[in-house]
Amino acid sequence: MKNKLIEVTDLKVSFFHETGKVQVVRGFDMSLDSGEIIGILGESGSGKTVSATSILKLEEDDVGIIDSGEVIFKGMHLLDLSETELRKIRGNRISYIFQNASSALNPFKRIGKQLTEVLKNHKLAYSKELVLQTLVEVGIEDADTVYDMYPFQLSGGQNQRIMIAQCIISRPDLLIADEPTSSIDASLRKIVLDVLKEINRKTRMSIIIITHDFDVAKYLCDRLVIMYGGLVVEEGTIDEIFADPLHPYTKELIICAGSLTRGDDIVYTLEGSPPSPFQFRDECPFANRCKVSLPECSSEIPRTLEIAGRKVRCVRYEKR
Repeated sequence: MKNKLIEVTDLKVSFFHETGKVQVVRGFDMSLDSGEIIGILGESGSGKTVSATSILKLEEDDVGIIDSGEVIFKGMHLLDLSETELRKIRGNRISYIFQNASSALNPFKRIGKQLTEVLKNHKLAYSKELVLQTLVEVGIEDADTVYDMYPFQLSGGQNQRIMIAQCIISRPDLLIADEPTSSIDASLRKIVLDVLKEINRKTRMSIIIITHDFDVAKYLCDRLVIMYGGLVVEEGTIDEIFADPLHPYTKELIICAGSLTRGDDIVYTLEGSPPSPFQFRDECPFANRCKVSLPECSSEIPRTLEIAGRKVRCVRYEKR
């Protein structure tokens, strides 16, 4: 029997703007089992990062607000917790790897001190040996030397691994990694992904990967959540989605990814641009880019349907 770790239901998030409140996430649903790796995939602006940061209420109160929804983590309703209660969970039971590791690390503190502080802040046992062991675990060579170095003395790839070490040293139940390979050289990407895969294999730590890269998702994930226009438009296992994508947007993304992988002389591209939150309407957000759209696509936001254990938000399946 699977062990449900976290479940997010109908999460809606708005940002404050000079023109008023703008909803950027209009319906995010996700569930994750212990030991599972799930990917949240979509183009820039689809709502991936905001959905993930909202799980831990990381947005400042003067920046955004969670309009509605439910986040249940090991029986706890996270959105109902106070800031003091959430601080006990952040970095301890749920850790978050931010996109740019070099800027996320403190440039004025040595690496060893930064990792030790994570344990001290959560009143966990700490030692230099434990920090060195964690550095080795994420593939840092000469851990003794790196322990006393500053982030600016290390490469981007090393800092990315330091950030992973900082996030896993407390042995959290859940690790959220936001575009973990976007700011490093292509030659180092597989190394970082292998680190995450090995951590999951050895500790059964659950992982959420936020990415726009199908290759990353295919290499690492068990399941995928596809987002577009602030909505989840499809969910399924990696094998299901690649073998039989249900949503027209997912199909287009897979064709684009395949064209890049093959190195086609003329790379296939998805025409048009994703809508900004200011353009969101009560309709399918993909309607104006979709090659198989129907008149009904522009009349309302499609509801989520369950088909053979998978989920898809598309009116074409309502007509079957």
